[in-house]
Amino acid sequence: MKKVLLTIALPVCLVMGQDQPELPGWGVYGGIIMATASGDSIDGVEALNLPAFGVSKGVMLGGFPMQVGVGIHGRGYHMDSDGMHVELKANYLDLWAQVPYPVGPVFLGVGGHVGAFVGGTQKLEASFYGMEFSEEMDLESDALGLDFGVNFGVAYPIGDTGAQVGALYVLGLAEPIEGVKFSGLFLNAGYSF
Repeated sequence: MKKVLLTIALPVCLVMGQDQPELPGWGVYGGIIMATASGDSIDGVEALNLPAFGVSKGVMLGGFPMQVGVGIHGRGYHMDSDGMHVELKANYLDLWAQVPYPVGPVFLGVGGHVGAFVGGTQKLEASFYGMEFSEEMDLESDALGLDFGVNFGVAYPIGDTGAQVGALYVLGLAEPIEGVKFSGLFLNAGYSF
């Protein structure tokens, strides 16, 4: 029982023992998501580079510093199988939150996100018996469902300028398309006012 209490108390003491961090104010960010997907209904998926941008704000929630934001983030993939090429590009309006933890000059963070599909395209290319077929179509507003997941990141502030660079791994837990979960690596830069 003592070991269980010690295991629970140690992280709480580490957080409480930290100096009260100075929260960033409003900020903007942008970058590239190397988006991919996994699941039973897809095979041979490769990453697809998509843009992402948004705004953020530092807040205190019950004594815990958090960074929250809203942004447009890409999701998608492309794959080749049996003479067919499929490429999906989807834009999601995401609400996200992350708890930063300072480790030396960098900040490690863990958080979550939830997003609603706002638009995108799907491209199909096929070659059968020497005949070429290609079609690109806009996705309907209900083509993809709600997406949510967790994220793990690292951010490096550039001096006292308010600018920072970072990397964030996003792991989707929902299946916006039956049998498909989105994930990706988000390389970003931002500025806090």
